Amino acid sequence: MADESAAQPSLNLGGVISEQLTESIKKMDLLTVLQKMVATTPEDEESEEIRDKLRGVLKQYEDMDPADKERFTNQIKEGLVQKLSMRLKEGAQSIKLDGLEDAIRDAVVYRLYLVGIGVFLFILLLGMHFTCIFITEHDVHLGRTR
Repeated sequence: MADESAAQPSLNLGGVISEQLTESIKKMDLLTVLQKMVATTPEDEESEEIRDKLRGVLKQYEDMDPADKERFTNQIKEGLVQKLSMRLKEGAQSIKLDGLEDAIRDAVVYRLYLVGIGVFLFILLLGMHFTCIFITEHDVHLGRTR
């Protein structure tokens, strides 16, 4: 029985999510994200302190030469990727995605059954229709009327 579960491929949703987040972070425009974060209205004092720090970071960023800006941006993105990867690994231990994978698989199988039943009924109705046409034409050919 252990061989059966090992033989089934796993979707590994955690890995897929991590990979997609990593790609999204690498492609994001960090300057725009920081500017939007500064532009948001703070909800409490802690948020206001964070906004003030971000304003300082943006001022320093504007004063940097292009090579330093690139290096800074890459370091921030790498830090975000590492932090998110660590959080996802921690979360993967507490959140089991196997149930989600099974639910997705069951939903797909259910939909396939419904499509199969629909196709079967369509073929059945189509067959009955053509049978009626054939019988009617056959009766007309033999001179019978109904």
